[in-house]
Amino acid sequence: MKKIYSIAYVLIIAGVLVCCNQHTQNSNNNKTIMSGWKSVYQNDKDGRRLAGNIDSLIVGIRNQYDVRIGWGWEKELGDSILRLEHMAEPLFLTIIQEKTVSAVIDAHPLLQSYIDSNNQKIGDDGYIWQCVLTTKGTFNAQTLNRSTGELMKDWPQKHKMTWFLEYPNHLPKNNKPLFN
Repeated sequence: MKKIYSIAYVLIIAGVLVCCNQHTQNSNNNKTIMSGWKSVYQNDKDGRRLAGNIDSLIVGIRNQYDVRIGWGWEKELGDSILRLEHMAEPLFLTIIQEKTVSAVIDAHPLLQSYIDSNNQKIGDDGYIWQCVLTTKGTFNAQTLNRSTGELMKDWPQKHKMTWFLEYPNHLPKNNKPLFN
């Protein structure tokens, strides 16, 4: 009888250990992370990395995380300093050679003024503005006539850019290239 109790006791302990181990493995597979928007990569106007990691941006894009791109500038205007910041969600993203990201942002009506806080309204001329940005610092903006589609201005520039990802509250499941 003692032998049966000893075997039962060992089996119970083994069962508890297996269940605890399985629970720990499941918990690790569903590990939560800090969710929300995070700056993951920043390039200067010549495309040099200032902060973050381009691979983190690429993995996030492959995992279908939402992306935002921020850029801005600071200029002296008379006796004051003018500071302007923009943030956009891309309409279309491309990963080029697994080391560069290109983003097209959706067209929007050109504003009457981007710098006068009292004149934030859609411009009277009927133009739209659209842009392609890259992690190489290139920034090609175009102004088009809304009615005719005629190109009014092609405005290539270079900018420092910050690339953001919105992380979900779980670890990524897949980060394989889309060409695999």
